[in-house]
Amino acid sequence: MNKDRNIINSSTLHLFCNTNESVLTLPVRGFILEFPGLGGGSCMGGIMDFAEYRGGYAETLGKEGILVAYTFPGPWSWMNRGAVRCCELIAHAIREKYHLPQDTPWVVTGGSMGGLGALIFSADANIKPSACVSVCPCVDVPYCFEAHGDFRRTLFRAVADYDGGIKESLLTISPKHRIHDMPYIPYFLINDCADELLPEAQMDEYVAQMRKLGHSVDYDRLEGCHHGEITPEAWTHIIVFFKKHLGLSERT
Repeated sequence: MNKDRNIINSSTLHLFCNTNESVLTLPVRGFILEFPGLGGGSCMGGIMDFAEYRGGYAETLGKEGILVAYTFPGPWSWMNRGAVRCCELIAHAIREKYHLPQDTPWVVTGGSMGGLGALIFSADANIKPSACVSVCPCVDVPYCFEAHGDFRRTLFRAVADYDGGIKESLLTISPKHRIHDMPYIPYFLINDCADELLPEAQMDEYVAQMRKLGHSVDYDRLEGCHHGEITPEAWTHIIVFFKKHLGLSERT
């Protein structure tokens, strides 16, 4: 990992993520890593083209000293071990560039594949985030593998280099099957109840199980919303959650 910091560091950070640096008020008070959805885009606003991260919550929080980084671990990565490694290095590079101490608060987030990514990264990262926001994530990867033929090639690619069989390897990137590995940090999960890809009951069951295990989980169920939709009310809840866990609650 230390040797890889020669590749992803403060000087090369812009090659591995888009940030809201152009609207960032210094000093940095905390940061957010946003993970991409399948194909590289994000229902939360991020794009994988090299560009400034502008608009929406990226600008709102940037003006309060919060860096938002839209990461580039790969459009079919499904937060496999390579994606975890890449995003950990991005977090290290952010700390290096802005001279941030290790106790600086940071949150991980994403929608769809990125929502899964936020959960699996929280489980697998060596240094745990302060909190996690996950929007319409796939929580049952074996279900997606069987139910959606167009997902199958992407999931196969994500774990093709793993030892063992593909179906066994898929369990390592499936939040439902990693639930006992989740760190005890605050979570905010959003369920699009009219999701055409993911049954709403899967998220209900996942949240219930997380709470049964003693996790702190805020949960919004968005009735009538399709996959990737976020209502204005849900956006307000997301912003409040970010601020609370990034040390800005006194300004809300």
